[in-house]
Amino acid sequence: MRFVLAAVWVLCVGCASLLADEPGRPVEVTEDWHGVTFVRIPAGEFMMGSEESVADLERAGITVPERVSVDDEGPLHRVKISAFQMGKYELTRGQFRIFVEATGYRTDAEQDPEGGWGVNRQLQKAEQGAMYNWTNAGFPQTDTHPVVNVSWNDAMAYCRWVTEEYGKRGQKSVCRLPTEAEWEYACRAGATTRYATGDTPRRVRGFGNVRDMSFEAECPNLDFDKYPPFLFRDGVAFTSVVGNYKPNAFGLYDMHGNVWEWCSDWYDENYYASSPATDPQGPEFGSFRVLRGGSWRFGPGSVRCAYRNDGTPGYRDNFSGIRVVLD
Repeated sequence: MRFVLAAVWVLCVGCASLLADEPGRPVEVTEDWHGVTFVRIPAGEFMMGSEESVADLERAGITVPERVSVDDEGPLHRVKISAFQMGKYELTRGQFRIFVEATGYRTDAEQDPEGGWGVNRQLQKAEQGAMYNWTNAGFPQTDTHPVVNVSWNDAMAYCRWVTEEYGKRGQKSVCRLPTEAEWEYACRAGATTRYATGDTPRRVRGFGNVRDMSFEAECPNLDFDKYPPFLFRDGVAFTSVVGNYKPNAFGLYDMHGNVWEWCSDWYDENYYASSPATDPQGPEFGSFRVLRGGSWRFGPGSVRCAYRNDGTPGYRDNFSGIRVVLD
């Protein structure tokens, strides 16, 4: 897995197509019965991935975490995506609480004696322990913050419950995780640059909660020379309440930073070389699941649109969460 830093510390556009060089268009917004707001993402096509090497990024002033390759971001390839509805925000702790209280569900972090991950603010380090789970990340959170310390298994359990609840109401809607291709298409929202807002890290300012100087001020003893932050203050050291920053051109919030977001796909570093050109679903099998988007803990190299991360289905930490899709 590639979580290097964890160990260190409104208009409906219907059938219109979105081409890679077109700007994002206004989309229809609908609200689900339990408070999750969805944005209708129009069908379209885009260039997925990146052809840049670590050396290319470093020449542009973007540091990639040590021992991490970006070769899995290529080859750059054109992908067609069907219309779908994606959560406008990351799933909040309050929304996840509704699920837990309705079902009695216990997360992987709660079932495993090793627990989840948290921040020991006194020692200024990340640590794993039984006291850490979706209710305790080691820093203050409210029910409007994104839920963290949830695994891919936990995310899938939430999606199955929502789908079942729709069925009880006679609706055929299916709640699921986005595919990796859907996620990148939605993140870019028509952009062809490294970030949805441009090519340079400073263009992310105001659009996401990332590893920045606010985080550095809170945890000054970490190695910021080895893992440089964004050179601005986003005002938040750890997770931010969802929707605190500007949305992308599709009207989606926190696609860069805040928390990593689980995707449905198995991870395969060579998948792009043979993936379908229309609505790719990911490999048929694997050992790790894909995460996208970066988080409050990760710097410029890991927050790019094309960057791919992965974790085992049971992996959880306090910088990874959930964004759902509705069919």
